Amino acid sequence: MSNTQSWAPYARDILRRLRHAQTVVTNDLFDEAKQIVPVEDPPARNLMEALSELEEAQTRDSQELVELREVGIDGFAIDEDGNDSPKQRIPADKILVCLQLAVTFGTHYGFCAQVLAPGAVNVIEGFKMNQMETAATQIGRLFLPEGWAAQTYAAKSATSPALQIISPPVGNSDTLSPSSQREFKRKILSSLAQPHPLLILLPDELQLDPNLRHVLPKAQRLAAVDRDMMLMLLAETHSATRKIDRDVVRPLLPDGAALKSLDTPILLASLRAPTPAGAAKQMSDLLHTPVDPNRMTLQDINGHSPAHRAAEGLVDDLTAWRAGETKWSDISHSLLISGEPGTGKSFLARAIAASADVPLIRGSFGSWQATGHLGDMLGAMSKSFAEAISQKPSVLFVDEIDASGSRDSADKHNSNYRRNVINHFLAEVDALMRAEGVLLIGACNHPGNLDPAILRPGRFDQHTELGRPPLAQVRHMISRVLPENTKLEELARAFAGQTPAEIDAQLRSARSTARRAGGSFDAAWVLAHLPAATPQMNARQRRIALHESGHAIAAALLRAVPVTRMVLSNGTGQTHRSNVVHEGLLSEFEDEMTILLAGRSAERLTLGTISAGAGGDDGSDLQLATQLLLSCDRQAGLGIHGNSWLGKTDMSRLTQHNQDRLRVKLDKMERRALRLLEPHRERLERLAAHLLKVREMDAEDLRPWLEDLIPSARPPIDSPQAGSNPS
Repeated sequence: MSNTQSWAPYARDILRRLRHAQTVVTNDLFDEAKQIVPVEDPPARNLMEALSELEEAQTRDSQELVELREVGIDGFAIDEDGNDSPKQRIPADKILVCLQLAVTFGTHYGFCAQVLAPGAVNVIEGFKMNQMETAATQIGRLFLPEGWAAQTYAAKSATSPALQIISPPVGNSDTLSPSSQREFKRKILSSLAQPHPLLILLPDELQLDPNLRHVLPKAQRLAAVDRDMMLMLLAETHSATRKIDRDVVRPLLPDGAALKSLDTPILLASLRAPTPAGAAKQMSDLLHTPVDPNRMTLQDINGHSPAHRAAEGLVDDLTAWRAGETKWSDISHSLLISGEPGTGKSFLARAIAASADVPLIRGSFGSWQATGHLGDMLGAMSKSFAEAISQKPSVLFVDEIDASGSRDSADKHNSNYRRNVINHFLAEVDALMRAEGVLLIGACNHPGNLDPAILRPGRFDQHTELGRPPLAQVRHMISRVLPENTKLEELARAFAGQTPAEIDAQLRSARSTARRAGGSFDAAWVLAHLPAATPQMNARQRRIALHESGHAIAAALLRAVPVTRMVLSNGTGQTHRSNVVHEGLLSEFEDEMTILLAGRSAERLTLGTISAGAGGDDGSDLQLATQLLLSCDRQAGLGIHGNSWLGKTDMSRLTQHNQDRLRVKLDKMERRALRLLEPHRERLERLAAHLLKVREMDAEDLRPWLEDLIPSARPPIDSPQAGSNPS
């Protein structure tokens, strides 16, 4: 740091007062009126003493300093008696807070004009939890002019001009409980009612009540720690002269971005090094984040799904904002990714951060809840959001969002706890949206379980599903592990339809067995160690292929939205298309139910039997068709109940009559699907055989198989001639 820093003289004066305060400290920091006792002024300096404090002032000639530097000795730090350690030991975290405050205010005049003006209200944010008590105490003891005092409560009366310094009460675990936040709000309101100047200190973990935020002035941010501050701190902690060899120490210090994550344990551990240079290097080492060998950008992933395109858009927008090419309010800065486990939601979030070259801060409802009771959980949540803000630009990834549930859930167990958690999460998200520079990425398995307020734009601007990777991406994944291998295509087809987690696990297993056996880890090795096909497995795969082909052909025959992808994997299959229901017509609902049951019909038509493949958990063909039919009857006003809304159905309480009616109606839809498919049985079987061979077909592959299946008219539900068009 050079003397050209405008805050340097003020910071040196504050530190001189701090050193003096250490020599006159008493057991009581408060006077009879419970005001913080200001420190008396240190003894006046003469001109020579003042000049000797300047960094350029040295008692050794430059040649001697160079010679000491060459042997690893900091000659700037050694006094005339040969000592290189300060005579006075002051806690480093206390020094750092004083430096940050001095830089924030700039000059003593600036502090007085800003903070002590009649009726002044100032808000400073950006403190760490463990800094606020120290900050309030040091402002009261070191920063106030003669005749002033400071109080940490509403100053109804004072024996001298008083500054009210209000900060939230922090618990033993460095968290803010709901009761602490209520007490803090009460103290602010009480202080606003008094005429004394008011200074409010805020940690990043706390978001002000919206009503308070509206009436309080915009918060000023506490100066971030930088290299210049650290040089001045090291001169206090590692020098008998309060000077150090800055040309040597400065390059060893972490850069400003890394210093954003400096915490008290790292600071104290670093300062145990015996020299300023050693302390600077130790700090850099502790703050250094090792390069993840598995770090991948979006370009490395080479995905083309809607989720990947949305991720690329976020990175482009953040890059443009950092370059000053657009305003934060003009870009999307949040994305909710849903999908089954193992599809790579957290991996995609890491790739977004890597592509934008910004820190990734991770949190999850599971990890927050594991911290303890409600107050601890909310404190942990706030800490994650605060960390993201303190390291911005950054990416905050929140996993398991669906674990929060919904405030209007029918499950009333722990409803008050759930309501508090969701309300706090919404408040944190809203505050994050105002704090420019943080991309919010959420992930969940079941977006339907989320509270509607979480899903609305402004909290999560975009919502996209991340499915299992297409064949091209599977091939790309494998090529990164097994480059230039002739059997990549065969191996990719063997892995078609599996999640990235499943593929990765099998590749790691094959690599492990190759290492133990001394074999060559290549595609041939991996293929040889995949489970061998059995007659039972082949029969099951054929049934699945027929099932998925039935969905695709029925969708084409009913003029439904195009089928965009069919994929076959070991044990399962998928047909990708949009929902048929657009206008909410009864005919659209019936078409959607027919297509859902067409897979079951295809099995019956070609094999004479049906399997459990259409049933199962939420999301299965039968579950979706059942819910669709019940929705028509009870919620859409298109069923037997006419113009009435009866709400969602509790399936466990469905009457026998309604169960029978449900079965009859779905049987009718399945028969309709069967009649649609019967004239196209040969095409159905040929399509299934082709799918068995290639394992995956996209829209372009499917076009020759489906584009001519256009009926002359929509077949009625009960017509025996339905679906009789020739193939």
